[in-house]
Amino acid sequence: MKKTYKSTYTYSILETLLLLFFSIGIGGVIISNTDSNIIIVGTAILVCIICIITVLYKRKNTFEIAFEEGEIVKNYTFIHKKVRINYKNLLAIEYIDFPKSSVMNKVKYKSKNRVKTISFVAFAHSDDYLEFIKWLKSKNENIELKVSPSDHIMNYKIQEIYGFKYRKFLKDTL
Repeated sequence: MKKTYKSTYTYSILETLLLLFFSIGIGGVIISNTDSNIIIVGTAILVCIICIITVLYKRKNTFEIAFEEGEIVKNYTFIHKKVRINYKNLLAIEYIDFPKSSVMNKVKYKSKNRVKTISFVAFAHSDDYLEFIKWLKSKNENIELKVSPSDHIMNYKIQEIYGFKYRKFLKDTL
């Protein structure tokens, strides 16, 4: 059976809509409170430019990521582009879970002698994430595991499996 882990960065669409409504709202307030035609036209042009840049930027950064059996596939949603990453090029994966925010994963990998990162909404939590880490480590044992914040319960769960040496410490002595 092929095992596949998938995540999508659909929050990008929500972020875009919120930014567009915010920009249009501020522009509307400025336009409604002024009598100068120059300020009205300038504000309208500025709001349009902000909206266009936001949509173009978010279009390039909305993707789906799949950890397939042979490789990682990053498929961009709105542009026809796929990035394939071999598991041997993975350097690190970080589990990020701060209060009042989405649980995220950050993956570092080598591509053409450069280190790149991908951040996406975590597709696995708690025991499912541990299963994913074991599966990922079977593909590349040299992957560095990180957890933020460092006192998160996931840190202790990973330590139960891999011991205290799974992560690098900055100092050997206190």
